[in-house]
Amino acid sequence: MTGFTIEHLQEIAQEVIGDRDVTLSPEMTAMDVPGWDSLCHTLISIEIGGRTGREIDAQSLAEAANFGELVNRVNALT
Repeated sequence: MTGFTIEHLQEIAQEVIGDRDVTLSPEMTAMDVPGWDSLCHTLISIEIGGRTGREIDAQSLAEAANFGELVNRVNALT
């Protein structure tokens, strides 16, 4: 995977939450997504790490102001 995108995050969220209708935008936050709770956040973080091969800090991602920033944080990891 060359770069992590909002579309990648959306696909993971749909799978973890179990709702194919979940649609994400860069301005949204987890509070905007029905079913996105702390357990889902942890599972989403693990899945991001597995798909990107990057070591993910779930707390750091939780501190992102919105999904756009979350994507940027993932892409900044080496």
